[in-house]
Amino acid sequence: MGSSALLQPLSRLLPRGDGHSVMVLPGFMASDASTAGLRRFLAERGYHALPWGLGRHGAGDRARSLEASLAARTETEDRVAALVQEEFERSGRKLTLIGWSLGGLVAVALAHRYPQWLRQVITLGTPYGDPRGTALYRIMGGRNPAPVDEEAIQRWIRHAYRGTLQVPVLALYSKTDGIVGSDIALCQGDARWVRNVAIPASHIGFPFNPLVRAAIARELAAGGE
Repeated sequence: MGSSALLQPLSRLLPRGDGHSVMVLPGFMASDASTAGLRRFLAERGYHALPWGLGRHGAGDRARSLEASLAARTETEDRVAALVQEEFERSGRKLTLIGWSLGGLVAVALAHRYPQWLRQVITLGTPYGDPRGTALYRIMGGRNPAPVDEEAIQRWIRHAYRGTLQVPVLALYSKTDGIVGSDIALCQGDARWVRNVAIPASHIGFPFNPLVRAAIARELAAGGE
């Protein structure tokens, strides 16, 4: 946050936006407050930056199994899809989704299912692979000491990739993330549409990191090309 403030004058050199809507999805147990600074930055660059408005991500999930957590994740995707459709119909233009951590899994799942509403997706420190590779696995995937359900793990991983990807995805990940291991942070979607790019950032610092913001601004201006 401090480096973003110090480098704010340089951010004015970044490309301006075209005014299309960009919705930012928070990470697990985070709310729109955590993405307020990033949305401010996007608005300053000329985009219509939107919160998701659904409260704390995962706060209502009291699941005691990975399967139940996946059901809650599916419900969240449906709620976000309704918001995306509403904004698409209001503006008449496709949206960009930016998803931080677990929010990135939601964004990529929607990219596979609703290309008619989405222009591109950018994810920040998203755990695409085995959730056991995250420091938050016990919270995200199951809070009981039962044996690991390997089939449930695979269903969790495959879930984001259901459907045919026709939307560009930029997955920003970090080898110094601290929460999500770099070996599970690579999006495995159709390589014709997906780019995985390493960037120096901490997991909690992704939305505030000036390098991340610069990468986002350039990607948005390029239209996902």
